[in-house]
Amino acid sequence: MADKPPAPSGDQDRRIADAELLFKDDSSNRVQPEAPRSPKAAPGDNYDLEEEVSFVERKVDTFFDVSPAPQPVAPPPISTTPRPEPEPERRARTQLDESATVDQVWSRGAEWGRDLATLAAVAVATGSIVVWSISVEWYLIGLLGLLTGGAAFIVLSYPILITLERPVRITPEQAVKDFYAALSHHRPHFRRMWLLLSSAGRTSGFYSSFPEFRNYWASRLTKLRAGRAGRLVPLKFEVVDFKSDKSVGKTAVDAKYTVKVFVRGHPEEGPIDSFRVETSLVKGPDRMWYLNKGILPGERL
Repeated sequence: MADKPPAPSGDQDRRIADAELLFKDDSSNRVQPEAPRSPKAAPGDNYDLEEEVSFVERKVDTFFDVSPAPQPVAPPPISTTPRPEPEPERRARTQLDESATVDQVWSRGAEWGRDLATLAAVAVATGSIVVWSISVEWYLIGLLGLLTGGAAFIVLSYPILITLERPVRITPEQAVKDFYAALSHHRPHFRRMWLLLSSAGRTSGFYSSFPEFRNYWASRLTKLRAGRAGRLVPLKFEVVDFKSDKSVGKTAVDAKYTVKVFVRGHPEEGPIDSFRVETSLVKGPDRMWYLNKGILPGERL
């Protein structure tokens, strides 16, 4: 009698059952399609996740203080070289700025007072000679006296004629230009220059009074003319490259400027000398500016 085939085991039964399902048309047993998945984010699109990770890493680094300790910085070496002291001229100018005042302001009376008195005396003397000569019938003497007195009157009135224009010095630059303009004449007007100086400008190593100031500038002009212009040829002083602090609302300012000297009537020959001046100016009670220095540099005491 032939042997019967062995009965299928449990695993074989399950495989046969699963195979039979393939031939059944039951909708209930169909495999539902999966829902479409969202496309995978491309690299670089997950900013939020990267920012959160970076934030957590920074917090961890801060908590455990894993950053390297700062290296100590050595202090800069202390220089033992003493600072140079300011120049004597600059120290003196600073002191002048603090103490400069205007004791005498410019006025017509102060500028023309002596000249008007002299002209009045010449006029009286000339008139007296003419009247006396006519009374004694010395007409020739009277005529000579009139001509002589008239010539003297014209010569002595020259300082008044060259200063008919008032020196309006609302700005420091105007004060400097008026000061040197008084030198640009056949007979410089030293009295006006003196009146445009402050109390500090009227005292220096070269002068301490008006006669000494007048002698200083007469000697200075002689040296500037030497070998360049005749004794009667006037010089012209021009102020250029003027620089100073803003003077609005101030009573004292520092200034720098260049003074160029020309032979009057010959500008085409160029300047015969040039000076760079550093000084300060102070405002007077008349609200005008006055110089604290009345000399040119380049000459020793």
